[in-house]
Amino acid sequence: MATGHRQCEGNGPGNKHDGVKSENADKVGMFTRSQKITVVTLSLANLANSVSFSILAPFFPTKAKTMGASDTVIGLIFGCYSLVRFVVSPILGKFLPQIGARFMFLSGSFACGYCAIIYGFLDRLDHGTEFIAFCFVVRSIEAVGGAASTTASFAIVAKTFPDNLSTVFGILEIFSGLGFVIGPPIGGYLYEAGGFALPFVILGAFTLVVFACNVFILPHPADSSKPESGSMLQLLSMPAVWVTCGSVVATSMGISFIDPTLAIHLKEEFDFDPGAVGLMYVSIAAAYSLSAFFWGYMTDKMNIPKLLMIFGNIGACTAYLYVGPSPFMNLQSKLWLEIFSLVLLGLSLAGALVPSFHDINTTARWYGMPDNLGTYGVVSGVLSGFFSLGNFIGPTAGGALSDALSFSWAATIFAAFFLSMVLILILFCLWEYQCGTGRRVPGNRHENLIAVNYEDEERSPLLEERITSVE
Repeated sequence: MATGHRQCEGNGPGNKHDGVKSENADKVGMFTRSQKITVVTLSLANLANSVSFSILAPFFPTKAKTMGASDTVIGLIFGCYSLVRFVVSPILGKFLPQIGARFMFLSGSFACGYCAIIYGFLDRLDHGTEFIAFCFVVRSIEAVGGAASTTASFAIVAKTFPDNLSTVFGILEIFSGLGFVIGPPIGGYLYEAGGFALPFVILGAFTLVVFACNVFILPHPADSSKPESGSMLQLLSMPAVWVTCGSVVATSMGISFIDPTLAIHLKEEFDFDPGAVGLMYVSIAAAYSLSAFFWGYMTDKMNIPKLLMIFGNIGACTAYLYVGPSPFMNLQSKLWLEIFSLVLLGLSLAGALVPSFHDINTTARWYGMPDNLGTYGVVSGVLSGFFSLGNFIGPTAGGALSDALSFSWAATIFAAFFLSMVLILILFCLWEYQCGTGRRVPGNRHENLIAVNYEDEERSPLLEERITSVE
């Protein structure tokens, strides 16, 4: 029964002493030339994907209104991106071994770049239904491409960097955060300079250039095993996976909640212009990006992903209590308090998210799933899918709660959600620590136990006969 409590102490899933060693590096912390190239190519693709998601914010809603779209339809156009990714990510992860991680990654990047260019010419369609329909179609295809690129990149990271998984994931999140920082200002500037098409054409061209470079420089991941799909049902039957996915959904909701709500709150409280509002958004993304590498390094170094996720959720809960501030705090809204809360939010959300990939991936192996591309695929698909689900729920629930109540009460409800996630994580770790019933014995460990028991039974008669003869 001692197998269940090891994760909180650093000896359970994710233990660096579990026999899994890097094939590409001599020791932890050293990257080969091939690994360095892989990090660069995946980082650039992450940057392009995050920019494609955020570039619409400054100008698309206004333009879409002139094309006959209502506020509700505009919200659905934004939301369909995350919803489609939630649906297709697990499917892509399931069939990743058959498709190939490299091919899926490159084809997804190409689809994102091509769709971005097409999006720039949708304003030439007829107003009303035709424009709206093509917005949904192109945005959905772009979402499939983004899901393919992200799911494959996670699998490539897991395969290429088994000893530095969270560190590399943190590096990729730096570029994701950077894309969210530079996307809106670049989109707004290019829109003012050249109209609706220019931001999308520039973004699409950049993405296609990155795609072309990756075709030639992205290494072919070596996998001598037979390309078999991983078991999605086996992965989702693990209690630890559901707990971690709950934290991923909470983190994603926390990231996306502020998209439709913060600008209105800052306008009402401080009469901020769009430029000042943009700087406040930058503070969150910058804190997230700058801290992502630290959280990844700490996860790999100390091997305590669940504990780091607890700290991250505690920080997010605190940030949401003060960003309103909560009516329970009996505080006046002040600028320094807003800045402090948003920076703390960025730091905390990175701390809650970055260790999650390490935790799910190594938990799957701990339960006996094979260490191959099939397992990496389903793990990547599940993680990407649940993150996209949070990205859909966050702005939808945040906007509805802010309309029905107020920004302060909506932020307080989100703080309560993070607090509940903290309690779930703590209780689950205590459950495993006390009785171990939160885990099943993995297949390889089960076989070892059978072998030991069989050996003991084989030896016991000989010992008894020896004792009898002595007497």
